[in-house]
Amino acid sequence: MRAPLATVRRLIDDGWLLNAFFHGRPDALSYVDVDHADGVVGFQGHWWYRGEIAAAEGPSGQTILTYRVFNVATRAAWAVPLANRLFIGYDRSVRDGVTGLAEAVDAHVAGTA
Repeated sequence: MRAPLATVRRLIDDGWLLNAFFHGRPDALSYVDVDHADGVVGFQGHWWYRGEIAAAEGPSGQTILTYRVFNVATRAAWAVPLANRLFIGYDRSVRDGVTGLAEAVDAHVAGTA
């Protein structure tokens, strides 16, 4: 990403990034719990899902935006990987979504969004 790390972390901390991730749909946040640490936003919902978006400094000083999905199931955790294999194209969809989010951040910071 072209946006500076400090700027991206501010967008995470002030809620802009999460709103952009969910495309400004408040109904999308109605089923998740959201928590923050400096520069990281986590959201958890359903019985197994936790997602975290974070920004870190990469090589050459660019900002790297990372989206991680965790299986936090307390029961039947073994079923999650099996079920996810049925969602053909899910990995690609997640990657495309994060790429789009990074592009939205860069556009917002550049003032073109």
